[in-house]
Amino acid sequence: MAADIETKINLFKREKEEKQAQSLAKKDNLGYVNLLGYPILYDVLTLISEKDSLQYSVVAYLRVENLLKIATDYPDNKDLPAFFEEVKKSVNVENITMMVCSSTSLHYAQSLYSLLKKKKEEKEEVKVTQKGEKEFKTEIKNLADLKARITSVPATEILEIIFAGAIAAEASDIHLEPEENDFRMRYRIDGVLQDISKLPKEVEHIINSRVKYMAKLKLDIKDRPQDGRLDVVAAGIPIDIRVSVIPSAYGETIVMRLLPKNKKFLTLEELGFRPEYIEKIDRAIHKPTGVIFNTGPTGSGKTTTNYAILDKLNKPEVKIITLEDPIEYKISGINQTQVEEEKGYTFASGLRSILRQDPDIIMVGEVRDEETATISMQAAMTGHLVLTTLHTNSAAVAIPRLLDMHVKPYLLCGSINLIIAQRLVRKIHRECGGKGCPMCNFTGFKGRIAIAELLVPDIKFEKLIVKGATVAEFEEAARESGMMTMYEDGMDKVKQGITTKEEIMRVAQE
Repeated sequence: MAADIETKINLFKREKEEKQAQSLAKKDNLGYVNLLGYPILYDVLTLISEKDSLQYSVVAYLRVENLLKIATDYPDNKDLPAFFEEVKKSVNVENITMMVCSSTSLHYAQSLYSLLKKKKEEKEEVKVTQKGEKEFKTEIKNLADLKARITSVPATEILEIIFAGAIAAEASDIHLEPEENDFRMRYRIDGVLQDISKLPKEVEHIINSRVKYMAKLKLDIKDRPQDGRLDVVAAGIPIDIRVSVIPSAYGETIVMRLLPKNKKFLTLEELGFRPEYIEKIDRAIHKPTGVIFNTGPTGSGKTTTNYAILDKLNKPEVKIITLEDPIEYKISGINQTQVEEEKGYTFASGLRSILRQDPDIIMVGEVRDEETATISMQAAMTGHLVLTTLHTNSAAVAIPRLLDMHVKPYLLCGSINLIIAQRLVRKIHRECGGKGCPMCNFTGFKGRIAIAELLVPDIKFEKLIVKGATVAEFEEAARESGMMTMYEDGMDKVKQGITTKEEIMRVAQE
């Protein structure tokens, strides 16, 4: 009881102190800032030395291009104007804005000198401690346990639990979404978003600031999208995380794509390709030249299939170069390069550079435009095997899509070895027989498998290409060639008890 009273007294004193700082700011016609919990970057803090900070009672807390914001609890200090002029010259800024803060707020910021220096010297990653990892493995067996754990830990520990939980659940993405009265967290598991927890609104700022800081994003920018990346070691597993931040109605929405660095490559068999499909793929990839297209929407497993193919082709006597955005998994023995559009290294320019490296096999992450498509087809005609992806809904639509990109018909005729179209469907959870249990978060599904259709263009397709045929004509020709559709492949997997008809209808309804 006495402790509660003392806490209330301290809170009252703090509120009174902050109000006094606000009044002082108003009197001097200055801005006010509360630095308690403010996400100050070490590189900004140290623009003013710790010695000068203590001497002049100031702290640098935010830099935006040529503007530096400095907080003080003593704005009437006559030495500050001259000192600020020295700071301008030493850190190369044009403007300094002085803000007023309370003494407690200032002392908090000054305590960060030693704390942030220590963090700066460490590798910038979230790492679950051995104790935390042991507790995680023993206490959290399923998503229900995770939900309970997240709501019981201090706000400063939530992020490591979020990452470790995502790895344990084999999630591909983490969604952090601010709402009017709370903070929603979801995982994408087996291609479907699942609610994990509703967190208090007050932890939103702590989590978002930490993620943005680690991803080297600008903390003061909240009105436009930002993209970054960070490294995490969670539950003993190193992960590369791609971060996307966008402004939304109630704050900033953050989506993080998880790319485990030591993830095991799946074989085509493990991915669910039929034996006759694997034979077709083998014939196509062992031709010395030509293009293999893998088509489908984002999240359909195209890249995973291409990695499985590269793993089969990866031999000492063969030079393989990839051009990816991003590099999702590192493959020993393969030269992997990454698109950096902001530096002018696009798929098209990167592909030109790769061709000068004397490769035998090239993987292009995605064909997005006429230039990339044309160079890929030309590479196939000049002695290279090319693997790439394309966003279309079916195998047959890939060819008219390329024609729409203004790829010359003569480049398409005879250059395409194989077109794969695929989707991923959830597998019935064997442990509960699809009834739903804590281990599958009561969904009845665990893991995914590919359903696919494979098209090997023949002379009839070449005639349709030259003719500039319609999508319907290409689709009719694909069926006449005996191609099994994704829907048919999926329904066969339903008969085998691997998945459900509802799953097939969800991703591949004819």
